[in-house]
Amino acid sequence: MAKGGLIHYVCIADAHMSSVRTSSSDTLTVVSGRWAFCAFDAKGEGHDWRETEGVTIEALRSGFPKGRLAQLAAEDRSR
Repeated sequence: MAKGGLIHYVCIADAHMSSVRTSSSDTLTVVSGRWAFCAFDAKGEGHDWRETEGVTIEALRSGFPKGRLAQLAAEDRSR
């Protein structure tokens, strides 16, 4: 199960990137045993998860621009 305070996956699906949330659902879930963040609905469907180097929830909730979220993705790393 996920431990620690950093988020290691971020959803960058176009449909989930709206600044207007239509759901009051959770924004955190677990993907591959690590914390994952989706500003729209972490427990919904249609995610496009990108691995990050590790980012705080505060930074994500402060409103990173869409382009910045895409830059958080780690480049083709093997696990």
